[in-house]
Amino acid sequence: MNYPVLLSDLPLGTSARITAIEGTAAWQRRLAAVGFTVGQTVTLLRRAPFSQTLAVRVGALTDVAIRSTDASTILVEPLRNLETRH
Repeated sequence: MNYPVLLSDLPLGTSARITAIEGTAAWQRRLAAVGFTVGQTVTLLRRAPFSQTLAVRVGALTDVAIRSTDASTILVEPLRNLETRH
């Protein structure tokens, strides 16, 4: 797996740090309003069967449902990859 990856492609249960958010400034503000900001930690919790909806933990306490197509605008780097570089 190359790094960074799309949030929509992150394996279940994997934590990662957001490295970039693609899209318009308005889209980036909308994501920021629910916690998706560069540098924030996220964990992919679940993929809903048949619906393309993801459950993502943002930070330590906030769980957010996001469409897979929307999650594909968020680039992340898995924490295990970051830890092996140090």
